Amino acid sequence: MLHFTICDDENPQLSFLEERLREWAGERKCEIEIELYQNAEQFLFQQGYERETDILLLDIDMPGKSGISLARELREKGESLQIIFVTGLEDYVLEGYEVEAVSYLIKPVKKEQLFRCLDKAWERLGREEPALLFQTAGGAARVRLRDICYLESDAHDTQVHCLKGSGEVLRSRSGIHELEEQINKSSRAFFKIHRSYLVNLSCVSRISRREVEMDTGEKLPIARGRWEALNKAYLEYYRRERE
Repeated sequence: MLHFTICDDENPQLSFLEERLREWAGERKCEIEIELYQNAEQFLFQQGYERETDILLLDIDMPGKSGISLARELREKGESLQIIFVTGLEDYVLEGYEVEAVSYLIKPVKKEQLFRCLDKAWERLGREEPALLFQTAGGAARVRLRDICYLESDAHDTQVHCLKGSGEVLRSRSGIHELEEQINKSSRAFFKIHRSYLVNLSCVSRISRREVEMDTGEKLPIARGRWEALNKAYLEYYRRERE
């Protein structure tokens, strides 16, 4: 799942960009969610409660904090989201690239131009941070590994339980073994505690003989004979994190 935010003080522009994003996602068979904000302050306030943004489409000339100031603040906080400026101002191109923007588009924006920038931003996300890519009933989905709490086998499918929002659950059409192989190519943070459960060790808050408790409060069973290996993997994971 890709999470987009559009921040622009003009309602027609918000609607236009939202329509183009959904069109782009439909062509790429990619699942997306879109949040709309009319100023930087509203965006910053909501970010403390909503899921993180992957790609931000940002106007510059808005009431209150400008788009450039917002971008600088996000970078100072260490945010790695992809930023695409969509603005009527040509005077801030250099500032745009100083905050590592994907592109700087001048209104009115052509669809083909916007789609190229969205493709570039999506590609950057895939390069910069390990993610799980899989097919759902509605198309393709992409979830960052650090946003996954655990995987749960469900017949021939797999439920992907996420940390963000209200505990979002996505259904992959792939089996848990196939997804485990994909994850293990780029991360050592996951451990299979049971044939039906693959957990993110960074999300484990407590381990007992028979179950693990996740940061979400959920308790998952440990298969017989897996307790010692789980404890070893858990200690090794945090030892690596401290190095």
